[in-house]
Amino acid sequence: MKKIIFILFFISNNVYAQSTYWQQQNDFKINVTLNDIDHTLKGFEEITYYNNSPDTLSFIWIHLWPNAFKNDRTAFSDQLLQNGRTDFYFSKEKDRGYINQLNFKVDQINTSYEDHPEHQDIIKLLLPKPLAPLQKIKIETPFQVKIPYNFSRGGHVEQSYQFTQWYPKPAVYDKDGWHPMPYLDQGEFYSSFGVFNVQITLPSNYIVAATGKLQNIEEEMWLSEKANEIKDLKKIKDSIPSSNTTKTIQFIQENVHDFAWFADKSFIVKKDTLNINTEKTIDIYSFILPENVTLWKNSLAFTKLALKTKSNWLGIYPYSTMSVVDSKSKFSGGMEYPTITLLTANNEKELEYVINHEVGHNWFYGILATNERKYPWMDEGMNTFYDDRYMKLTKKDAEKNTNLLSKKNPLSIEKMLLETIVKLKLDQPIATNSELFNQVNYGLIAYVKAGSWLQKLESKIGIDTFDIAMRTYYNNWKFKHPTLFDFKKIIDSVSNQNNDSIFYLLNTNGSLEETISKKIKLSGLYNLKETNKFNYINILPVFGANLYDKFMIGAAIHNYSLPLPKFHFFIAPMYSSATKKLNGISKISFQTFVGKKDNTIMFNVSASKFTGNIFKDSTNTKNPLQFSKISPSIKYIFAKKSPQSSVKRYLEFQTFFINETTLLFKNDASTGQLNITYPKENRHVNRLKYEVENNRVLYPYNFNLTADQGDLFFRIGATANQYFNFENGGGINVRLFAGKFIYLTNKSFTNSYKTDIYHLNLTGPRGYEDYTYSNYFVGRNAFEGFASQQLMNRDGFFKVGTDYLSSKVGKSDDWLASINLSTTIPDKINILNALPIKIPVKLFLDLGTYAEAWKQGSNTGKFLYDAGLQFSLFKNVLNVYLPFAYSKVYKNYFKSTITEKTFQKTISFNIDISKLKVSNFFPQAGL
Repeated sequence: MKKIIFILFFISNNVYAQSTYWQQQNDFKINVTLNDIDHTLKGFEEITYYNNSPDTLSFIWIHLWPNAFKNDRTAFSDQLLQNGRTDFYFSKEKDRGYINQLNFKVDQINTSYEDHPEHQDIIKLLLPKPLAPLQKIKIETPFQVKIPYNFSRGGHVEQSYQFTQWYPKPAVYDKDGWHPMPYLDQGEFYSSFGVFNVQITLPSNYIVAATGKLQNIEEEMWLSEKANEIKDLKKIKDSIPSSNTTKTIQFIQENVHDFAWFADKSFIVKKDTLNINTEKTIDIYSFILPENVTLWKNSLAFTKLALKTKSNWLGIYPYSTMSVVDSKSKFSGGMEYPTITLLTANNEKELEYVINHEVGHNWFYGILATNERKYPWMDEGMNTFYDDRYMKLTKKDAEKNTNLLSKKNPLSIEKMLLETIVKLKLDQPIATNSELFNQVNYGLIAYVKAGSWLQKLESKIGIDTFDIAMRTYYNNWKFKHPTLFDFKKIIDSVSNQNNDSIFYLLNTNGSLEETISKKIKLSGLYNLKETNKFNYINILPVFGANLYDKFMIGAAIHNYSLPLPKFHFFIAPMYSSATKKLNGISKISFQTFVGKKDNTIMFNVSASKFTGNIFKDSTNTKNPLQFSKISPSIKYIFAKKSPQSSVKRYLEFQTFFINETTLLFKNDASTGQLNITYPKENRHVNRLKYEVENNRVLYPYNFNLTADQGDLFFRIGATANQYFNFENGGGINVRLFAGKFIYLTNKSFTNSYKTDIYHLNLTGPRGYEDYTYSNYFVGRNAFEGFASQQLMNRDGFFKVGTDYLSSKVGKSDDWLASINLSTTIPDKINILNALPIKIPVKLFLDLGTYAEAWKQGSNTGKFLYDAGLQFSLFKNVLNVYLPFAYSKVYKNYFKSTITEKTFQKTISFNIDISKLKVSNFFPQAGL
């Protein structure tokens, strides 16, 4: 049914497209002056607006995109936060930007405008009289731009300037109506073609690269002289003269829909020419920062090859200039504008790729000016397709894998990641609006998958037919605004066949690759190559260590790969050098999807076996006390409400079947001797857990509700974490915990003793209280030495304890509540910043209470606290705590019980291997 509807949609739109095509034209004349002291532009703009539509217009939407940088209440700011960036949200006022001092006239008549109901960077210009079809008006306005720091594409880095989307610009009006759109970092542009005549006044010592042809002969000669006069590159920056004079330079370009310019005092200019054919010569420029002259030595050659190949494959480059500009911005990659691109690269191979890609955008975006918000793939995907062709032509793909593990790595990491998100059902259709993509899908779908889709189309109709069709598409639609339906119409016409089935794929999820029966193949370590053909069984060495087993060595067998198979396993037996026992860990999982929203069900069985303690008997024989665990579980992962959502929710039921070697001391009645035996005891814990977390970059949080049940008890705990970001980096984490313990039979001394390890702890539980063996402990049952000072993040999570007491302070078999605060230290008061290396220090404070503290006769105080320094390493996997203040009951404990090396023995640490999950390191991956 969906396919039929889509085909009918094509038919209806193709019928409409057969009507007369029209597009608006906007001619610009702009005079602008740069003030490089206060980072402002003052300008005056004249727009000749040609109404080529069949409609009478009473208003015109105007883009004022510098206002996207005005405050943190813009679509741009919101999207940066969604995509994991806080730099603009927390930026200082001096680094933000805006456009003001507007005073519009239309044909010399003062006119007013209205604010957009939602976006600060769009206004509605009210025309003093209706603009009839085939008529034109002249729109004039002064304007001033406060130039922001370069947060996105344009701005300034000190006195290096990148002027992009910097002037008032009419939104596009086409057959679908108006297209007013806010500025976005992810999601590009849609503008009308016209003629740009731009005059720029600025201090004389600046070098300017811009869209179009430079009109000043003396400026061109000055650039050539400057490039040749400095031979010692180390002295380039020192040679830049100060300037109290200004100059005015002019650029003109026809048949473009945007104008960008870049100004820097230190640019080294290189120039060459390219003859595409006997009638056309193109001036090619490289504007290079002094520190990158060596890296950019072949930039002109790369630019020429990019122009040659695209001209050959698609159609002749129509403009007379092409410039590539070295960017001082911190962002990698590039951004295209008509006849010019701004870019960065870390090595020459990357530079060649980026130049080819950005120059290619002059065809896709520059000349074939699709609406990139609606059809991002028609720009990025088509350009990526020709990037791949360029790589094959220059054999650059053969250079990708040159290391020792190259035979195990995929030819295309991007395509492997694409198939991974497809298998996880986290992908979106190719024909998705740019702002509706999540960040990962924007790169993998609009670029990579769309490029692969074009390869599929090329295979279907044949490469020769495909090339003819693309040249026809270019010739018919250059300097126009083609849509998906215009493109399909040409493909169908040239190929003389119906391509509905392949175009239907643009609106579907899933892989473009055909499913084939995979073969099983053995491999060492891992293998990510040709995972569409093989299911790999990998073998790799593994190592482990703890206080009792000492060093362990073994081998793991697994089938983990990308994409992750539905059925996956990891089995790792290890031999202990100390106990001479076989230990290890294993996990077997099966994943499937249910429901229309693709909720996920995970079936897991995990197992482990290690030594939990060593008992030395009277003969000095060491007897290992081992434990083993088998834990089946079922986990229901709720589908996200939208692809952009950073909220994840799951419900899990898990049972822990645990076997432990214990000690039993018994007197022999006949001999009177004490006999020691090592019986094995079995127990189990059932767990139901609900968790929700939001890994957003600003104020992330998580909450979990966990209910555990065993033979004699039921306990429930709720834990909530909220992180509050600081303006200048860092922040404070607030953790709340509340728990309740319930006896399933009568409360007695015996039952209290049997359930001791399950009781609630104000202190972070030690290894022997990890009753499901779910955490890694260096010395699980150590009561001496540094290993005994490890604790786990559970319950009250205080950092000081009273473990030498027969009844620990803060332990409860009733209820318990706590709040834990952990904060980075602001740079202004952090004295450790004076050190040559960065010390990841924080402050912590714990406050809590429990049922027994409220009973009559309690001598602990109703509320307890501790505070100190926290050192967080390896993305918070390892945390070390140095308490320096705590409640009186702890002080008394240390004085009476720990009399030597008191401070050293109050230090505690936590190893949290759950922090190693992918989402903690790559929160925007959506995994």
